[in-house]
Amino acid sequence: MYDVLLSNATVITMDERRRVLDNGAVGIENGRIAFVGTSEEAESLEVKEVIDCKNHVVMPGFVDAHGHGGHSVFKSIVEDTSYWMPVMTHAYKNYITDEFWYNEGRLSALERLHAGVTTGVCVLGSQPRCDSPVPARNNAKAYAEVGVKDIVCTGPCHTPWPHRFSRYVDGVRNMREVSYEEVLESLETVISELNHANDDRTRAYVTPFGVVTSVDPSAPTPADRCVKLTDHDIRQAKEMRRIAEKYSTRIHTDAFGGMIHLAYQDKENALLGPDVHLQHCTGLSFDEAMILAKTNTHVSFAPGMGQIVNRTPVIELLNLGATVAITTDGSMLSSGFDMFDAMRRAQMIFRRAMNDPYYLPCEKLLEMTTIDAAKCVGMEKEVGSLEVGKRADIIVINLMNPRLMPRINIIDTLVGNGHPSDVDLVLVDGQIVLRDGKATTVNEEEVLLAAEREALETAWRASHLHPFLNRQPQWGNVKIYFDEVRFNMEENRRDGGHY
Repeated sequence: MYDVLLSNATVITMDERRRVLDNGAVGIENGRIAFVGTSEEAESLEVKEVIDCKNHVVMPGFVDAHGHGGHSVFKSIVEDTSYWMPVMTHAYKNYITDEFWYNEGRLSALERLHAGVTTGVCVLGSQPRCDSPVPARNNAKAYAEVGVKDIVCTGPCHTPWPHRFSRYVDGVRNMREVSYEEVLESLETVISELNHANDDRTRAYVTPFGVVTSVDPSAPTPADRCVKLTDHDIRQAKEMRRIAEKYSTRIHTDAFGGMIHLAYQDKENALLGPDVHLQHCTGLSFDEAMILAKTNTHVSFAPGMGQIVNRTPVIELLNLGATVAITTDGSMLSSGFDMFDAMRRAQMIFRRAMNDPYYLPCEKLLEMTTIDAAKCVGMEKEVGSLEVGKRADIIVINLMNPRLMPRINIIDTLVGNGHPSDVDLVLVDGQIVLRDGKATTVNEEEVLLAAEREALETAWRASHLHPFLNRQPQWGNVKIYFDEVRFNMEENRRDGGHY
């Protein structure tokens, strides 16, 4: 007997044939998809609960292949500043509590749930926080409570080593220097404990901050500065490979122009290949794109304003046969975890970049946020499409509003005008975790208020780094003008920070 039947819907399967069923139904049994067909064919099935999805779309949940744990509570605090990265990096390393990762994780998971994201990557902090297993544990606990699949990503942050980190216990800051060896030990603990935990709703991937360590970790590096791997580059690649192979898990990291050529010098241990997923990849040369395609390395990108200056070679990678996913890069003030908006921005940016209004049709964009994104994170046999045997990660979208009617071309309509508020039912592993637009697993008000308290406490604790809460109003101004020092670099160094 089927547990749930979703009937009378427009079903977008994203299966190999990319079928769209006009009056379709999806049956769920023991957390997996057991039937995909027409509603007429489903009439003879024995079902415990039938949900009438008339005037709705039923489709696989979005897979957000890259985002950052932590950003959700800071999205309205640090904005309009070129100091974002050093401010946030130091705050994550030295001014948050262990409980931060739990309270932020629940907020992050809840926002993703409302946006129809059923699987999401969480890189812990702006650079991965891996001095202790506690941040990863608390992030995984939070996502498990909300019911969204969590890919916890942590590993060594950038050089130099040893590295200073702080943990707050009962309001007291405890700072210590952490060695590279301690971080590797912490990483192994995270992977061994969390990969396939929480009824396999949690995965844990090896995540160093950058595919190599000796160049700018967050921007392209000119070719004449990408000459030779350092000893630490080689050591880190070997250690990341060792841990990933020991625990049969995957590698997720950032890459920017110049890094691919450097990494490829070490053919044996390079963080490239079908078990590797690289985010950003802005500023890559065409021959670096060819290396990624040749090694079957998966790529994802966030379609933000930075693509105007240094773009990811998305069109070239796709034409070379690489798998590419669209991601949010985390919850931010301008976009959040809105995968509909991410698809639209990607289309706009790359049509303009290629000077051709016909690149990235809506069907391809939907692939890049479902089945292709699932392939990037190594889960394409489990999620990303509605096929018998796959895990029942399903979203139901209400079409009965002016933005989504008439239903002449449903794919164009969803990509062009869809919004997270249209998602009113979500199932993960067959469990209903959002119904009538409300989470069924947590008290939403309690989650929101706890995250707000955590954000305010953190902001006041680190206010000497950046005037988080005292931004001057800009009423009537055409441009933002600053009348205070936005980030004290010398104070950052005295405080143990380095970026």
